[in-house]
This record gives sequence, structure tokens and C-alpha cells, in this order.
Amino acid sequence: MTPEQPELPPVRLTVGDAVVARIAAAAAREVPGVVALLPALAQTLLGLAGSLLGDRSAGDALSAAGASAAVRGRRAEVSLTLVTTLGHNARDLCTAVQRAVADRVRADTGLDALVTVTVADVLLDAGPREPLPGNLR
Repeated sequence: MTPEQPELPPVRLTVGDAVVARIAAAAAREVPGVVALLPALAQTLLGLAGSLLGDRSAGDALSAAGASAAVRGRRAEVSLTLVTTLGHNARDLCTAVQRAVADRVRADTGLDALVTVTVADVLLDAGPREPLPGNLR
């Protein structure tokens, strides 16, 4: 006979907005045709203030730069702003990013995701170029 184990309380998992934004940014960067994600003005200012003040936590916002998320119940609303190169069909690229991000968010968090993608810029020269600044990678 095995001793009875006490019943464990149910686990309640809460996934924060920043976690979903980081997951979304990582997934979007892996889609062919995505050159960079563009941070919102608030993310850029937070990163600059953090680097000036030596606050390492502010730099963490840059890992999600270009992505924002709001978790509401079992659903996440994700917005991404990206840069691509000439020659990629914007509609197809946005669809690929939406699928990749929604799949990754679902796999990593269990949340359904509504993903909005904005193409903010198209690079005309896809050849060798200067590296992007650190916050645009």
C-alpha cells in the first residue's frame, strides 16, 4: 500500500504582458524577410534612460522592442512593427509573422493570440550594409 498523497491545490498561471511581447519579438525575428523590429517611442526612451542611469532592467525592454502585448484572460493581443526588404510581399510577410507569433505564443504560454503587424519601412538595398544599431536587431 502506498500512503495517500495530499491533494495539491490547483495551479494558477499568470503570464505577463512583457513575457508575451518578448516571445512575440523572438518569433517575428525568425521569419524570413523580417530585417528588424522597430521599437515604439516609449520603448526607445526607456532603453536610453536605462542605459544612462545604469538600470539593467530597462534594457530588458529592448528584447521586446518593436512588440507590445496585452494579456486579457486567455487571450493576448500582440502588436508588432517591422522592417523588411524590397522584394518581399508585405501581405505574405505579415501573414507569416502572424502565424509564427500566434503559434509560438500558444506553444509557450497556452494563450491564443490576436497579432497585428505593421510594416513601417522597406529597405531598398538588400545587399551588404552597415549593421543595424543594437536596439533594432
